[in-house]
Amino acid sequence: MRGHERPPSLGGAVLALDVDGVVLDPTLGGRGSWHRVLADRYAVDTDQFRQLFFSRYWPDIVVGRTAVEPALAQVIVELEWTMSVDDLLSCWFEADFAVDGDVVEAANAWAADGVRLVLVTNQEHRRARFLEQRLRARMPIDAVAYSAAVGFMKHDPHFFPVASDLLGIDRRARSVVVVDDDRQNVEAARRWGWSAVHFTKGQGWRGEITAALTAACSSSAGSRR
Repeated sequence: MRGHERPPSLGGAVLALDVDGVVLDPTLGGRGSWHRVLADRYAVDTDQFRQLFFSRYWPDIVVGRTAVEPALAQVIVELEWTMSVDDLLSCWFEADFAVDGDVVEAANAWAADGVRLVLVTNQEHRRARFLEQRLRARMPIDAVAYSAAVGFMKHDPHFFPVASDLLGIDRRARSVVVVDDDRQNVEAARRWGWSAVHFTKGQGWRGEITAALTAACSSSAGSRR
């Protein structure tokens, strides 16, 4: 690039970012998972919690068929824990919120070049609202589609058609780039007709996404001719 010449605008492209594993670091910067924080704060056995809550209730919660609060209340009673449902959720959400600064920086740069930023994620309602509020303060997020609102998880073939509607994206549009750390979700997005990048944070990840956005931008421009 010569002098201070800016790259061409990426206007017309949409970047659909996964949250856990892309925007957020699931290792909490090497400190481990939020389960460890919960165990340390309340001196509880989170192995039992994972077995009872995530095995029994989570499949229905994450697609919106069951609310998270009564399920957690039942598990708390069974485990004879003393914290409230809101205390547990607050610990979970706060401990799990470890932003990947490199990804946020890149997302803001792409947005400055004209990319529309959206979130596409597997979440239940309470955490989805928490994440949207927190992440909007860091990136110009335009819309969010999540599994409990859609009614399906991202690997399901029904997810992306409904997500398109929630995000205000024409179902015929081919200008969307999904970035996800789960290969199943990447393949589902590609089957729907969107571009998708399997995110590993390996060398060259930013260039790979930029190239995909550039191609998506060209696709969008071609469709308008």
